[in-house]
Amino acid sequence: MNDLNIIFKILKAIIYDDEKSSDMINKYANDADNLAFVTKNVYGVLENKIYIDYMIRKLSDIRLKKIHKNVLIILEIGIYNIHFLETKDYATVDNLVDLTKEKNKRSAGFVNAILRSFIRDEKELSTIHETDDIKSLSIRYSFPEEITRYIYDFYGMEYTKAYLRDANRIKDISIRINRLKTNKDDLISQLINENFQVKEGSISKNSIIVENPSGLADSLLFKDGYFTIQQESSMKAVEILNPKKGTKILDLCAAPGTKTSYLGEWTENESEIIANDISESKNDLIYENIERLGLRNISLTNYDASTFVEEFSNEFDYVMVDAPCSGLGVVGRKPEIRYNRDKETIVRLAKLQKEILNQAIKYLKPGGFLVYSTCTIGPLENRDNFKYLLDIKELEHIKIDGKDFIEYKSFEDMTDGFFISKFRKIND
Repeated sequence: MNDLNIIFKILKAIIYDDEKSSDMINKYANDADNLAFVTKNVYGVLENKIYIDYMIRKLSDIRLKKIHKNVLIILEIGIYNIHFLETKDYATVDNLVDLTKEKNKRSAGFVNAILRSFIRDEKELSTIHETDDIKSLSIRYSFPEEITRYIYDFYGMEYTKAYLRDANRIKDISIRINRLKTNKDDLISQLINENFQVKEGSISKNSIIVENPSGLADSLLFKDGYFTIQQESSMKAVEILNPKKGTKILDLCAAPGTKTSYLGEWTENESEIIANDISESKNDLIYENIERLGLRNISLTNYDASTFVEEFSNEFDYVMVDAPCSGLGVVGRKPEIRYNRDKETIVRLAKLQKEILNQAIKYLKPGGFLVYSTCTIGPLENRDNFKYLLDIKELEHIKIDGKDFIEYKSFEDMTDGFFISKFRKIND
């Protein structure tokens, strides 16, 4: 299987079968002759799909929705290579025409004509002619117009442009030191010895930034549990909850268990932790992390977080609600997210988050602490839900470093976009 075919298969699985980009790249990694080329193409097409389709629309007499999905993917790969990778030679076109013959033979001439026409008139075809600023931004940065407007309506133009520009920036990877097994100085030295370029994190005291992360998960240091891959903003949510040893902690929406494991490390294996997630299929991944990191006193449950669980009632000193969300804060690492989000989805998620929070409050002991966090931006899932919690008489708001909440901006803080707030359940 050649690399173009692999790129095609991965993109088809992501775009039409709702698979995750990272999972699909890992699935085909051993089949690729040039994994870097495959990865660049997959993420490149995903990060620029709306703009690429805009250019294809200019060239095609057939409406975009009428183009066979296999053919459209091949055209997207072609336009990406020609325009973004500046692969102007006709050998690339010929290779993609051959791929079309395998996938949809009768469209080979159509693909050949579109791609050769694009090479001849690339400058004009790549120029965006839109008078509506939001629509123009949506095309240029390949973000759905509805979501672009949602961001603009709340944050304004300066923020929106900065956010969209940053969405396709190659992100550094941060890792969390497992202080049960090592310390920062030793781990930095060991990583440098393995030729990783590292620096200390700026948000979490337990973080290290790895600037060349390729092969990180294959390192023996990772396999032996000396660190976990986790973005700094996500680490901060656990640090703000700040659970004490000898307490009982609930991670209500736990998968994939990254925060659960940090809760175990933070309390040095001396607290009872329940990691709950509705998806039982993710239990193996959570257990794998627990074992790798040398953690104890963690048990798993699989209740629906939005419905009441009697056995959890008034049981916990700390509850972490890192709620299911639209994920607009992690688009830089998961570009496909942008294509299955709309305003209706965000409204539905915000409602679900309130339902989960309502249950979480019931699970806290009087005097217990709640952290509500999301890896997204926008008012509906963050500030509106924060205000919802403020109005609940059972809760006392706890400021964080003198602020009502923390809202990390990916383009300023160099981490995932993230929202964190903290509350305490008032004693009876």
